[in-house]
Amino acid sequence: MVTMQSFAQTPIASLRNMFTSGSVSIEAEYELMVSDAPVCGETTLLVQGDRYHVRGNGLDIYNDGKTVWTVDENAREVIIEQAAYVQQDYMGNPVLLLAKMDEFFKVQSQQSVGSRYVYFMDSIADCGISQVTLTLSPDGRIVSGKFSLDDGNVFSVKVSSMKKTEEKPASSFSPQIKFGSDWIVTDLR
Repeated sequence: MVTMQSFAQTPIASLRNMFTSGSVSIEAEYELMVSDAPVCGETTLLVQGDRYHVRGNGLDIYNDGKTVWTVDENAREVIIEQAAYVQQDYMGNPVLLLAKMDEFFKVQSQQSVGSRYVYFMDSIADCGISQVTLTLSPDGRIVSGKFSLDDGNVFSVKVSSMKKTEEKPASSFSPQIKFGSDWIVTDLR
């Protein structure tokens, strides 16, 4: 095991650089262990700067940098919040886990496993996560991750696809649905 001082080394630097311009799309399976009961699902994530769109298990979460919409189209419900309220929330803000990793975590050590690199990180800021184990390919793409939460639960992801794409229009990060009278709208702004 080699001790590391910062995020300046590759491939973790490649991962961070992936989020500096354009968009990144990710397809993954996840499992959240809550009191030994697994909550599993599949998700797609589109990240661009401080904006994102997460889709999975019947929900769409949009963040245009100012407003967050959590939309359940089947139930015809939406919760609308200011983005500032969810910026530090690991579940509500996947950018925290990916694009701004070095602001919240410090690499304690790394090891090579075949052609992959495993990074062991500890939290350096209050974000609800105490430790992270992240497995990356040589080019910095996420293979898997394990996030130990402050409340004792564990969030794990297995990434099936991670692609760098061109910048997307702002409309990609806000719902294009009209929330009419047949919707339950909870506006917390």
